[in-house]
Amino acid sequence: MRAADVRRLRDLLRIAVAGGGRPGGLLPGEDELMVRHAVPRAVVRAALGLLGEEGLLRPGPTGYRIVARPHYPGRAAVTGTGTRLPRWLERTGIAAPDVLAEWLGVPVGAPCLRTECVSATAGGGAVLETHYVTTTAAARLLAVPGTGPFDQQLTEAGLHPVWADTRSGPVPADPDSASLLGVAAGAPLLGAERTLTGGDGRVLAVSVLRADPTRTVTAARDGAGSAQSDSSARTVSRESASAGVLSGR
Repeated sequence: MRAADVRRLRDLLRIAVAGGGRPGGLLPGEDELMVRHAVPRAVVRAALGLLGEEGLLRPGPTGYRIVARPHYPGRAAVTGTGTRLPRWLERTGIAAPDVLAEWLGVPVGAPCLRTECVSATAGGGAVLETHYVTTTAAARLLAVPGTGPFDQQLTEAGLHPVWADTRSGPVPADPDSASLLGVAAGAPLLGAERTLTGGDGRVLAVSVLRADPTRTVTAARDGAGSAQSDSSARTVSRESASAGVLSGR
């Protein structure tokens, strides 16, 4: 069992719970989650266990029941500053599972690019960045050297987001994030989810970001460039999508 797989699944399920999980609802069963996310049972159980430890889920005879939703009180930007080259962990193609597909606005199973790195932040800390890129944007992104910061790579590829919607809040460090960021497992991290949208209204990339808040200077940031984002509309859309994922629609 790879700790990184547990982390990614925990993060995606957490997003689904945050968007559409009403207390008392049930997550899909282990078998269904294994199929949807193409991971072994051990990974599913470990990810569900982390959400249980966070107080979001409670195991029961028919599956894991949602008892709370994650809290996102902020809109902090926590991407790397580019003062040092990121340490890239992977750059690989995957088939988008349901919650990710709805976030990206693509069909379930559509190919997308997943890139991950650890970058330096203002304040001397580090941020673990997981980016998921749609097929069209990925084709252009892969044509540029994959060494610099992710946002810089987008610019070099000629991809210019018009909107950048970010929501942020506390999230406990899973073992993999803890190891990569140099904190204790379970320590509170600043977690953020970001959606980058192009001028045609289609999503270019979405990101899951995790940083040590004690060593990170954040900046609230809405929109990209000179455009203003309609965050409330996008939040409603994202919540509706996650509700479908949780209910099996």
